[in-house]
Amino acid sequence: MSEAGLAEVRTGNAFYGWLDDPTQTEPSYEPPRDTPCPFCGHAVHADDVSTHSLMYRGQYAARSYFYRTHRTCADRDETGTAMDGFILNMIARNGD
Repeated sequence: MSEAGLAEVRTGNAFYGWLDDPTQTEPSYEPPRDTPCPFCGHAVHADDVSTHSLMYRGQYAARSYFYRTHRTCADRDETGTAMDGFILNMIARNGD
């Protein structure tokens, strides 16, 4: 992590994970626990985390997705949808 507390740049998907079956107890893919918060870019940590669940309509509907933000960042989001649109667009672009 840099001096400013920003998450390190990683290759691959660092923002969201998914489950392929409703009976799964572990995700098919889980992003790093210290993933960057989509709101502020700083690494998410256990003391301030919120997990957001969503499903993509259409071809990706077989999977359920999730992503993490800082709880304090999500609490300031007046729309109540956190970064859902940003993450859904990323899923579509990545073909996950």
